[in-house]
Amino acid sequence: MDDFSATLKTVQNVFLFFLSFCLAAWALLVDYRIYIAGIMLGSIASMISARFLAWKINKLAAAAIEQTGRKVTLGFLTRAAIAGFVGLVAVRYPEHVALSTTIVGYFFAQLATLVLGILSIRKSKK
Repeated sequence: MDDFSATLKTVQNVFLFFLSFCLAAWALLVDYRIYIAGIMLGSIASMISARFLAWKINKLAAAAIEQTGRKVTLGFLTRAAIAGFVGLVAVRYPEHVALSTTIVGYFFAQLATLVLGILSIRKSKK
């Protein structure tokens, strides 16, 4: 398993822990349910986007090894559509989901990957 796959698996485990924490907070903190729902919705979309990007990167690496000459993109439009859809859900149902926390939650996988990557580099230097 390469470093990228290992990091993504760790991010997925952190994401599942974070999602379970958010679900418990959603059940206990009734006054903040729309904000917690926004965080959960945004982080779910972030993880879907990260998994899709990882799949596309693996396809790109396989195409580079095979040198088929076939063009492989990283699927920016698909990931932007995921973000747009989540934003539309938050705008469409403002009584259930807060748009501001949805946007914040959408950066979860990227920030988790960054932090875990930095921690991995520090651990490897010791």
